[in-house]
Amino acid sequence: MKKTEIRKPTIREVAKLARVGLMTVSRVINNHPSVRASTRKKVEAAIVQLGYQQNEAARLLKGQRARMIGLIVPDLSDQFFAACAHTVQHLARADGYMTLVVSSERDADLEFQQAELMASRKVSGLLIVTSTKAGDERLQALQDTGLAIVAFDRPLPGVDTDCVLVENRGGAEAAIAHLIQHGHKHIACVGYDEETYTVYERLQGYLSRIHGAKLKPQTAFGLSTLDDVRNWLTAALAGKNRPTAIFSVNHRTSIYLLQALSELKLRIPEDMALIGFDDFDLAAVLNPPLTTVAQSPVELARRAMGLLLAGIQGMQNGVSSSPAKILLPAKLMIRASCGPHEAQKS
Repeated sequence: MKKTEIRKPTIREVAKLARVGLMTVSRVINNHPSVRASTRKKVEAAIVQLGYQQNEAARLLKGQRARMIGLIVPDLSDQFFAACAHTVQHLARADGYMTLVVSSERDADLEFQQAELMASRKVSGLLIVTSTKAGDERLQALQDTGLAIVAFDRPLPGVDTDCVLVENRGGAEAAIAHLIQHGHKHIACVGYDEETYTVYERLQGYLSRIHGAKLKPQTAFGLSTLDDVRNWLTAALAGKNRPTAIFSVNHRTSIYLLQALSELKLRIPEDMALIGFDDFDLAAVLNPPLTTVAQSPVELARRAMGLLLAGIQGMQNGVSSSPAKILLPAKLMIRASCGPHEAQKS
């Protein structure tokens, strides 16, 4: 006979029964001195009535938190995330915090393990560029213990928290509009994992402009290596609807495209126009300079850090607020990789 699994009551159910907020329950669990005796009594009664038991993460989070910030990014070898990490460390140090930085290697389970380990070290807050594509109740459970969490670059599915995002869709739309203005009708969109939030949003921006111009989409994803890009490009050039322009949705793919185009002795922009999402230092000094959609990792990390510090302060003072969502602009940096533009013609 199959054993029936008994569902454990959650901290949200305790809050609902006691008619208080999640943060109040968290403060009672963590024995915060700001909780009124009458409120504490209601919460404790709800805990007993429901048979709520604190999980290991909640137990470890009791007591004084360290002046330390946890930062989890998908890939520290990526210059964008490296710039984010540098900014976070600089700002944290200026405010008297140390920073614990790790890479999740784009693995959602590893990301949670790292978050839980950081929580056990009593960090004051967590900044996460998530690799989670679906809601993860485990991360919500960590936040419910009173740990401040801020997502940036990508929202954190299933977690009701502050986040800072970039206008990925609008940036992609501007890139495709620029290529259409140059007369291109066969525009390819290439990159790696289209299920990643940022890539998905850029793809939607591409499709919106392509369909709006009544053009046929040409997309290729899963291009994570130079060989992948080289093989796709060779096949695309031999195809019936050979692309005359390419929109790369991320920096690494743009670099691979530049190398593959050079190997095939194709000239930019005469033989192939090219725009990449993510600006980088050498983009302006390439021959020809590369048109890009720029986003600022420094501003992204700065705004996320500001929200996190405010969240930590709110936790300490027992002040709760609705989650904030900040949307930062993306800017089209027009250079020469799509051909002369109006400023150059005049």
